[in-house]
Amino acid sequence: MRRISVVFVWIAFALGAVADDKACLGCHAMIQTILSKGNSHPAMALGCATCHTDHTQGAGHVAGHYLIAVPAELCVRCHAEVTKKEFVHEPVKKDCTVCHSPHAGLKEGMRAQFNALCVECHSEASKSKFETNGSVKLFDGKVTIPAHYFENLQLLALQNDRGHPVSNHPVQRTADANWPAISCTVCHKPHGADKSASLLVTETANFEPLCQRCHQ
Repeated sequence: MRRISVVFVWIAFALGAVADDKACLGCHAMIQTILSKGNSHPAMALGCATCHTDHTQGAGHVAGHYLIAVPAELCVRCHAEVTKKEFVHEPVKKDCTVCHSPHAGLKEGMRAQFNALCVECHSEASKSKFETNGSVKLFDGKVTIPAHYFENLQLLALQNDRGHPVSNHPVQRTADANWPAISCTVCHKPHGADKSASLLVTETANFEPLCQRCHQ
């Protein structure tokens, strides 16, 4: 069913079978720019009303940005696979748009690229901004989250892209003749969570199978 629904969205986009969104695009120039580049979220092929109410009518929305449902609930209507694990990443439970732009495609829609996305929250350098009692801005102001948004946020003491999971271990490195490339997603699933096998790409309860992928 998931595969069929994705195919339908792309066919709808290719045939132009979308809602009349001219009124929306007339004001929301940023969305028009995304569409013109051809890297938009496939759901946009079904029209703005798939996720948003017509705010000129003044009723019907239940969340900010005139959404028909809160972001986490709205996203899993199509992306149900991310909720199948017992433990999931905190933004997955609350708001996927912390990490993803809801209008751009998967690659172009990430709030930051590679490790920069993860360390925006998970670096000890970010500790002070999460200790405030006010709202917190992330990714150069692209995202604003309420105070105390995260529960048990894991912070990493990194120095020159080293220091996790043990002292002096690299967390970012390009491949060379002796070692493969390293980044956060080489070891971790971005939708997994701490104290869960779903956190590791090996989906194991311990680190040994993961470490053996590089350290034979």
